[in-house]
Amino acid sequence: MEGQSNDTKGSSPKPERSFSLFYMGWCTLDRRTTLPMLPWLVAEIRRRGERNEPGPAQARQVQLSLCPPLIRCVPASSSNASVFIFEHKAQFISRFIHNSHDLSYFAYLIRSQPEDPESEMACHVFKAGEPNQVPEVISSIRQASKVAHKEDNRPKQEGEESFYNSQKFEVLYCGKVTVNHKKAPSTLIDDCIDKFRQHEVERKRLHLLNGQRSSTETSVEFIVGDDPLSASLTEAAGAESGAGDQARVSNGKLGSSLSVGSLRGAFPECILEDSGFEEQQERHASAPNNVQPSDADKNRTMLFQVGRFEVNLISPDSKTVVLEKNFKDISSCSQGVKQTDHFGFICRDAVESGPSQYVCYVFQCASESLVDEVMLTLKQAFSTAAALQSSKTQVKLCEACPMHDLHKLCERIEGTSTLAIQKHLSMLSDNEQADIFERVQRLKPSSDQEENELVILHLRQLCETKQKTHVHIGEAPQQNAPNNMASDNSVGRNKLDVLKNKARSSLTSSLENIFSRVCLCFYMDGRELLPLSPRASDHGHDTLASLLPSEKGTGGETGSRTPADYRALWRTAIHQQILLIRMEKENQRLEASRDELHIRKMKLDYQEVGECAKEVQALWERKLNVPCWTKVQWDKEEIQTALCQGVPKSRRGEVWLLLSQQYRLRHRLPQRQQPPDMPYQDLLKQLTAQQHSILVDLGRTFPTHQYFSAQLGAGQLSLYNLLKAYSLLDMEVGYCQGISFVAGVLLLHMSEEQAFDTLKFLMYDLGLRRQYRPDMISLQIQMYQLSRLLHDYHRGLYSHLEEHEISPSLYAAPWFLTLFASQFPLGFVSRIFDLLFVQGTEVIFKVALCLLSSHEGEILECDSFESIVDYLKSTIPTLTRKQMEETIAKVEKMDISKQLHAYEVEYHVLQDEMMDGPPVSEDSDRLDKLEKTNAQLKKQNMELLEKLQGPTVILRLKCLLQNVIETGNKSMRSFILFRNLIN
Repeated sequence: MEGQSNDTKGSSPKPERSFSLFYMGWCTLDRRTTLPMLPWLVAEIRRRGERNEPGPAQARQVQLSLCPPLIRCVPASSSNASVFIFEHKAQFISRFIHNSHDLSYFAYLIRSQPEDPESEMACHVFKAGEPNQVPEVISSIRQASKVAHKEDNRPKQEGEESFYNSQKFEVLYCGKVTVNHKKAPSTLIDDCIDKFRQHEVERKRLHLLNGQRSSTETSVEFIVGDDPLSASLTEAAGAESGAGDQARVSNGKLGSSLSVGSLRGAFPECILEDSGFEEQQERHASAPNNVQPSDADKNRTMLFQVGRFEVNLISPDSKTVVLEKNFKDISSCSQGVKQTDHFGFICRDAVESGPSQYVCYVFQCASESLVDEVMLTLKQAFSTAAALQSSKTQVKLCEACPMHDLHKLCERIEGTSTLAIQKHLSMLSDNEQADIFERVQRLKPSSDQEENELVILHLRQLCETKQKTHVHIGEAPQQNAPNNMASDNSVGRNKLDVLKNKARSSLTSSLENIFSRVCLCFYMDGRELLPLSPRASDHGHDTLASLLPSEKGTGGETGSRTPADYRALWRTAIHQQILLIRMEKENQRLEASRDELHIRKMKLDYQEVGECAKEVQALWERKLNVPCWTKVQWDKEEIQTALCQGVPKSRRGEVWLLLSQQYRLRHRLPQRQQPPDMPYQDLLKQLTAQQHSILVDLGRTFPTHQYFSAQLGAGQLSLYNLLKAYSLLDMEVGYCQGISFVAGVLLLHMSEEQAFDTLKFLMYDLGLRRQYRPDMISLQIQMYQLSRLLHDYHRGLYSHLEEHEISPSLYAAPWFLTLFASQFPLGFVSRIFDLLFVQGTEVIFKVALCLLSSHEGEILECDSFESIVDYLKSTIPTLTRKQMEETIAKVEKMDISKQLHAYEVEYHVLQDEMMDGPPVSEDSDRLDKLEKTNAQLKKQNMELLEKLQGPTVILRLKCLLQNVIETGNKSMRSFILFRNLIN
């Protein structure tokens, strides 16, 4: 069993902790082994190890090393840590066993092949030098297991988690309906929607009658139902009750059809049917009994997640899972016939009591096509789960199983009950009793405990052997037709034997219980006996008497109390309850504050670029603490100077809000360019058609940052809310790849609503939304401007990139679309955002130009297309802190606003010339003619140079030739560059 570590020689991981133990051995477990059998199994391995009997592993002294996530068992005599007896991951350990007879022994269970859930379990037994060492070892292994579990729960890469990925859809929770059958009538969803609308009309009528103002929102209002989803949507206020809380549909409304709506196909019955529940008696109608709509005033949009074996409903608002249902609890799914953008599923409700045991949850999607996709996903998930479930080897047990009898015996004896073991042996045949007796005596047990262990050992071996040929109750052995009569007789005898055994065991257990109760009566005090029911309790004993002061010495009788005493009693009880509630609220407040501090620390977990002096921090504090700072206009030069000196990381979000407000005070947008005035919370209540693109990009946005790494954690759900709200606000842009990184940077420094307002500022006030439009003309202009900057300021680098046909769109497009956030460190990106709020989008060009110029020499050394692209995309983003500080310093001093404006005008002029010029089909011919003409001019000039000998003439001719060549090349380059950008 010994092995060699896969690590390179001499590079074995250093263990965090190591324990000196005795490894007693291990063995595999039968699939029918239960918890009461485990102590006897451990005793068998221990005895075999102490006597050095042959087995899977011999007892030896070892070092149990914890190298998270691995547990490695190394021989104590070995000096090479890479040679081990076994090793496995700590998170795969399923259970620990601590021997009660000898506290120095312990064991744990683990699958022999952890990746295969169908593999056998293995039990490893150890002995510690001292009993006090065992809890320490177990605690250390459990801690290593927790750490390993956290590592496993981190989101995997797209390729690795493709099999485990779940489908997610945004839905609007409509309500919950109690039904009488597990199958859905075809019109159930439509009738539920009608009933919900009746509730809305009734509620509005009641509001008008009561003189209350009705809600002004256009969505349907519903009465809150007492289900988990409604509880997650409402605050801790009393539920409004009325005549419309429970409603019944007329009997003729719904039929008893078993179709599943527009799914056009039944789900696998092995998943949907549950044998644990008997079919309900058929009622006259299968109408919903209890209608519980959701609250329209709350955010009812949810994420509907379809996993491998369950569906989850996640609230992006509360960041919690509000509903979780396994496939085995879901009986049917259906889509609305008239309301095709609605769907629902029927499942068991463990909370409900009475005849109505099934409920239907109803949801709405953004479109009918999305509902079709949800239904198809559910059907595929159910089919896959059914296939996986059927492929598993089912462990069958019945009352007559030998292993079941052994389980009952181990459960009954609980230690050294020799009498119970002997009674069980008496039920065996004479040959089996004699065989077990002979084997036990041959091993010469030294104590009663060891004798019991040996008896259980041989009983287990006997039961495992008999289990292989055992025929379960109700199953006939597969034999030929002539033997059918014999098989029937054997089945009858099996049933008779079961009844006899049950009668014997029942009589035995009854006698044991009687004798045990007789013995206990001699040792139990009457004060230790608890009353069987409240009626049997002492009426003279008051359960609240402990709250009153003692009456001894007061002159009153202890058995009588006045009304004043009871008033004082209740007053004290109420006062204590109020104190408890206050303490609980205070604890919740402290816990929430602690969680908020932890999340804030997690968000700002990045290395700052540049030190922010205390004087600068004090300056920002003074500006942020000025009353009504949103209306006070500050000096632009003063803000620019303070910004260049740094921004405190803890107040960066507030500084951005201040800078955005200062920009708005100086530059007010025209009315037609301003964003729609729609509150953030109202946008969250709507469904977006961009949900699929947003959900896909959640896992791609800052995948290594702790705040965004957890799948559908608080960070991803906040990001989803922000992107969804903007996609609904700006219908022209909707959602575009790249916005998620910009929104993610904002969320790391401020709350959701503040981030939404700041995102609107970046998009509308600074004009970033132009580059995200579907035509992306603004992005093409930006790429042209960057190319012209390189041409004018870094001609050698520009020529090198052009020579290898590397355009700015190949490497700079992600820089502009994500504001450098997708590739560069967060500290560097935060400093870019600092400057962006003051200088505008010009900062992006300056940063790109500084990055390229600072790496110009290295880029020029790259001599191939692949090497240049790899350097631009991989090496440049890995900046050192000094390089980042130098880049920011250059950006602060650079001014290219005039050049950018000139290049933009030049782009539009060239575009107009292209529109007014010859058709696009003639461009290639025109280019060929220019090239031929240029080549002919070069040839003619060279011939003239050879003929002419005068130095003055030669000099003038050279100058003329140079001017002609430069003019021709410049016009050709401008034409080619413009063509590439347009195409």
